[in-house]
Amino acid sequence: MNAHKISVTLTADGQVTLKGLPFQAGETVEVIVLEQSARSQPSSLSDQDYLEGIANTLSEWDSEADQLAYEDL
Repeated sequence: MNAHKISVTLTADGQVTLKGLPFQAGETVEVIVLEQSARSQPSSLSDQDYLEGIANTLSEWDSEADQLAYEDL
């Protein structure tokens, strides 16, 4: 199962309109609606800040080749 994340703002109480989904008429999909909390808002971290922040948590990130591959992001 593939997941597609889309953020929308409700324009009417209790109604959500999703546009631009990669599905065709007649396909069946499962929809899960999650309220977006303040914590889940996108942060202002740059890609580089993010990569540096998680570098120590990745066990695979242990070679010079790995580091060089991500330096220009």
